[in-house]
Amino acid sequence: MSIPNAHLESWLLNTGSLTQRLQTQCEHFKVQVVSQRQELATPAEYLELGVSNTSQQKEGWQVREVILHGDHQPWVLARSIIPQALCEADFLDLGDKPLGHLIFNDDRFKRQPFQIMCIQPDEVFLREYGLPPLTDIWGRRSVFRYQQHAMMVAELFLPKAPAYRDSNFDR
Repeated sequence: MSIPNAHLESWLLNTGSLTQRLQTQCEHFKVQVVSQRQELATPAEYLELGVSNTSQQKEGWQVREVILHGDHQPWVLARSIIPQALCEADFLDLGDKPLGHLIFNDDRFKRQPFQIMCIQPDEVFLREYGLPPLTDIWGRRSVFRYQQHAMMVAELFLPKAPAYRDSNFDR
């Protein structure tokens, strides 16, 4: 997949904390928790997590969806698949705190390589998140390993995200 320019590529492939990088781009940063609930992940998510048998799939997972806002604009939609065991221990009081603050300040979490994606969202997605019509939304996902656990974080860069602020790639 060909990423349109170096600026966007630098956002998609940056291995540091996305939260910290976004915070440097704005005066006011906010995590809006859209939902966090115990539920099953999708078959594709289980495959990425390396969870192949049904008993592991039903053990318990928290699916957390948040929107990261910079200066009152929605910048990133993130979906995390977190083992229930981590939610009951290390992430007990996560609330509206950025997940990145926990995993990037703990050397026990090891990030696996990124998968880059470019999607053309449907009208339902656009309406649900109050987004204007557009052609492509770029994103990435990666798995983090922690002891015997695996968790996945997927991030979609919404149209007003700083990842698109480049003179050659106007939104």
